[in-house]
Amino acid sequence: MNLAHIARLLALFSLSFSAWGLVPLGMALLEDRGAFDGVRGSLAILVPGTLLAALMWIPGRRAKGELFRRDALVVVAVSWLLAGALGALPLWASGAIHTYDDAFFECVSGLTTTGATVLGTDNPTIEELPPSILMWRSLLQWLGGAGVVLMFTVLFSAFGVSSKSLLDSEAVGVAREDEKPRMHEQARHLIRLYAALTASCAVGYWLAGMNGFDALCHSQTTMATGGFSTRNQSVGAFQNLGVELVAVLFMFLAGTNFPLMVSVVRGHFDPRRFWANAEFRAYATLTLAFVLIVTLILWVWNVAMPDPVLRHTRDYGHPGQCLRDALFQVVSIQTSTGYGTCDFQNWPKPALYILVLGMLFGGCTSSTAGGLKIYRVLTCTRLIAHSLRTFIRPREIHRLRVGRDVISDAQLSAILTMLLLWILFVALGTLVLDLDPRLDPVSAFTASASMLGCTGPAITQVLHHLDGSFEIANPGGIDLGPYGGYGMLHGYAKIALSFLMILGRLEILAPLVVFFPSFWRK
Repeated sequence: MNLAHIARLLALFSLSFSAWGLVPLGMALLEDRGAFDGVRGSLAILVPGTLLAALMWIPGRRAKGELFRRDALVVVAVSWLLAGALGALPLWASGAIHTYDDAFFECVSGLTTTGATVLGTDNPTIEELPPSILMWRSLLQWLGGAGVVLMFTVLFSAFGVSSKSLLDSEAVGVAREDEKPRMHEQARHLIRLYAALTASCAVGYWLAGMNGFDALCHSQTTMATGGFSTRNQSVGAFQNLGVELVAVLFMFLAGTNFPLMVSVVRGHFDPRRFWANAEFRAYATLTLAFVLIVTLILWVWNVAMPDPVLRHTRDYGHPGQCLRDALFQVVSIQTSTGYGTCDFQNWPKPALYILVLGMLFGGCTSSTAGGLKIYRVLTCTRLIAHSLRTFIRPREIHRLRVGRDVISDAQLSAILTMLLLWILFVALGTLVLDLDPRLDPVSAFTASASMLGCTGPAITQVLHHLDGSFEIANPGGIDLGPYGGYGMLHGYAKIALSFLMILGRLEILAPLVVFFPSFWRK
């Protein structure tokens, strides 16, 4: 293992990531400090990040040789932990979050584009924070959406570093061998497209009625499918249909395969290439089906649901209201964005089951969305059909395909391993959370799945009363839904959930492999 090379890359990463602290610093210099010190918060990442980069650069400045896969996996795992540790400093040092462990959870949630928050309980509410800290939270998600490691492959290339192995960790079990040599060039196009879509989303929000600052922050967290908002009630606080439609459009695009979008844009913009892709067809069809099913369920439910947070009553006897809420929440949950416009955990159980399915399935591979990913779900369904055909006609030779792609044994093995590990870690996360007697099993399970799928909000059981009111059903009154947060959880639970978020964002295998003793043997 080339430790000097690893130190050199981590030094570059530390310096580059810390440099983003200049953005909130510039904003903080224009603010009245008051209860929050944005300047101190920004310096809290700039100074340690620069010093750490200098210390790692000393042994790594003369590093030679190629970056092999094992070295790259160490860089990937350590850089995400390093980003979480450094990115938490502005939140903690500014006074926005009172304890470092809470700040670390918030930062990891941002970088992994999960969107779970500890704000609003023992910590200040979102709307109490200064613009510099709100911008930093949005920046964390925007950087995480592109993949912190992926973002800096362009920087590494300037120093002659091959980054193919770094990119491989972002697409476990889905990258074909003929695509790998082009991944480096593809990363450049992806970042340009990501930035262009973010800018377009910001303009869309502004035209729909948001002010410039809200539009910029929400565009970053929308394209990252992260869900951090500048408002306590998320996107629902705006009560603006135009804003919701812009969010739905760009959340859906962010959940689409980015290399596919690059190929469409660079291929004389032929939209028919979207529908020719099996994964996109399944993604679009599932999304539409889920929206229509939830709309129908809400319409049949036909209840006027009070929303005391937004001080609004939702008339689900009106099909337009049913479609509006179903469209937004299905796209938000399936793409793992986690924005909320209503307290959907009060919906009837069949609608909640659909949302949980969307949370588990997620978006397309090579997108900013979380979940299992549609390609892997498709592969598993094709495998079931393939096994049944083989059982009926054992002498016939059948190839396992997803669209035009023939699935190799190596890809199938990686996908099935991912599926099994996903089930295992959701179960382990549920067990850890269920140790807290204040939580109900539904909250524990959906929170675990939400963290591993990088979605954000969970579903907490509620009790409905005859007068139309409702209350949280778990003993501790902990609401992990769209209007709730994770601040009331114990420290061990937040550490476990932070680990799940990192595992989910890095596709489980990449960070997990460094814990095996055989990984460190020569």
